[in-house]
Amino acid sequence: MRAALFPLILLATPAIADPADEAATAAFVATYRDACFSAFDEQGQLIEPPTRHEAQSTTSYDGSKTPITLWEFSCMMGAYNLSSVVYARSDLTGLVPMTFATPDLTIITEDPADPESAVKEVKIAGWSASPFVTNASFDPLTGEMSEYSKWRGIGDASSASVWRLVDEKFRLIRHEVDATYDGELNPQTLVQFD
Repeated sequence: MRAALFPLILLATPAIADPADEAATAAFVATYRDACFSAFDEQGQLIEPPTRHEAQSTTSYDGSKTPITLWEFSCMMGAYNLSSVVYARSDLTGLVPMTFATPDLTIITEDPADPESAVKEVKIAGWSASPFVTNASFDPLTGEMSEYSKWRGIGDASSASVWRLVDEKFRLIRHEVDATYDGELNPQTLVQFD
């Protein structure tokens, strides 16, 4: 009598998801489902997972480094700009949404009725912070987040900022603006802290 041969069936088990990834995704979905309409499909499901970054945040009072995890979620997509939302987690702060300070501008043109006329002056009118960063690029080695926002497709009018992780927040260190619609790339540095 021959022994019955049973086929060997290997069942693939899904990898155990990182609870921190799940928490960051749940926070993003709960907060930005309406604002980040490009991030979700017709059934309301997140189209793509966030980009995860492991980095170090400098402590301002002694220069020490604190491990921090960032999740960058795609939010809104336009013709030439993509905005993202960033969540961060550290042992000190837990999971928090990040914000990005930028100067609010008053742009004075030669013809006030035509915003594309020659620029006479660019003034900082105040400051605000936003959870959205445009065309983001993060460097985990320096802890710097950069953005480049085109005001129109050819990019001759634009703004660009750089923030650095300090005290587990993004601190603005540089902001440039090219307010001229002249077909040329001629940005002016308005803020330089570093």
